Amino acid sequence: MLNVQDEKFWTYADYCQLPEDGKRYEVIDGVLYMSPSPRSIHQALSKYLQFLLYGLEQAGHGWVFAAPFDVIMPGATPVQPDLLFVGVQQRHIMGPANIQGAPMLLVEILSPSSARFDRVTKLNKYAQCGVAHYWILDPKARTLEVLRLEEGTYRLLSALEPGHHFVHPDFFDLKLDVAELFAQVPAELEDES
Repeated sequence: MLNVQDEKFWTYADYCQLPEDGKRYEVIDGVLYMSPSPRSIHQALSKYLQFLLYGLEQAGHGWVFAAPFDVIMPGATPVQPDLLFVGVQQRHIMGPANIQGAPMLLVEILSPSSARFDRVTKLNKYAQCGVAHYWILDPKARTLEVLRLEEGTYRLLSALEPGHHFVHPDFFDLKLDVAELFAQVPAELEDES
C-alpha cells in the first residue's frame, strides 16, 4: 500500500475524480493510499471466502460484497476492504453506490504491499469506526485471524492455520476451515517468493 504523498486533504469528492486505472485507492483520515491490482492467489482466496459468506446471504442473514466496492465511515472516505458482510439489521447502511456505515464484518487478504497497512492503519480505523468483526487472511503464512471488537479494541477469537477449524458463534455457526480454503487455490497460483 503506497501513501500518495501530497499536501492535500483528500475528500470523497476528490476520490471520485480519480482515474479508473486498475489501481485501488482509499482515503483514511484525509490521506490518499493506492495499491496495485491484487495477485492471482488473492483473487482465488477472495472468491472462496465470498462463496462461504454467500451461504449466509442465501440463508437470509445479510449480504456479502467484494472489492472494489466503497465503504464510507467516519475518517474512512472510502475504504475498499476485500470482502464485507452487512447483516440484515444493517440494511439501512446499504446504498446504490456504496455502504455508508460500519458493516458487521470486513475482511482483508494480505499482500506484500498491504500487510502493514491492513494490520495497523486499517485495523485501528475499523475499530474506531465500530466494525464488529475483522478477519485478516495471510496467504504467505496460510493463516486466518478472526477478530471481534470488544470495548473499542479487537480481541483475537481464533488464529487458524491448516488443520484448525473454528465455528463462529456470531455468524450463525459458520465453519471456518483454513485447509479447505487453501485447497481451493491451484498450485500454479502459489507465490514462491
